[in-house]
Amino acid sequence: MKALSSLNDSMGVFAQTYRYLQKSKDPSSCVEELKQQWAHDILGRLRLKLQVVGEVSLDKSLLYVGNHISYLDIAILLRSVPGISFVAKHEISSWPVFGKAAQKIETVFVKRENGDSRKSARKSIHEALDRGQRVAIFPSGTTCITEKKPWKKGAFEIAHEQNYRIQPFRITYNPLRAAAYIDQDFFPVHLYSLFALENIEATIEFHEPVNVTNPLEDCRRWCEWARKVSSPA
Repeated sequence: MKALSSLNDSMGVFAQTYRYLQKSKDPSSCVEELKQQWAHDILGRLRLKLQVVGEVSLDKSLLYVGNHISYLDIAILLRSVPGISFVAKHEISSWPVFGKAAQKIETVFVKRENGDSRKSARKSIHEALDRGQRVAIFPSGTTCITEKKPWKKGAFEIAHEQNYRIQPFRITYNPLRAAAYIDQDFFPVHLYSLFALENIEATIEFHEPVNVTNPLEDCRRWCEWARKVSSPA
């Protein structure tokens, strides 16, 4: 019975996301409100208990940079930061339902092997920040439990070029490996397994916003800061 319940719950996430997509087509709907409502609903379905540490800046034209463990990071940031949008790998745009949802919230998609795509992404990020948007970038470029590889410095270069500030964040989960989406994890199976858990605990910590004075050094500094989270469990 528990297995059937987990299956129904995981299918319910797709159905709920689709319903929000349909709501967003209504000209009178507020996409920003729908984004936060969706995140609240999905995290509630997963029985995820979220702790927010530090103060989320409500400044406009702000870049958020932090570690990337799971697709759950997206819902957590949507729940925590009003008006946030994302930079993500292009493959996500083709995901069933969630790809359309990512497009709806103005995600900037990047083909990592394509230099023209990266240039286009930088231009789109600049334009979004110029409009006053808040943009989240995961400098690792992929999900991982520990930040063993150096971060990519592109986000820090963008912030430095136009004097945008960044707000670093770091996320951790308990149980960590169960929540992490890494290695050969397959999305439908992974989501199903999350609903088999009694509950999930997550903490997102925000550092105060800072200026970028040296993109390479600041990239290294905040990568080290993000590494100081709980060890795998």
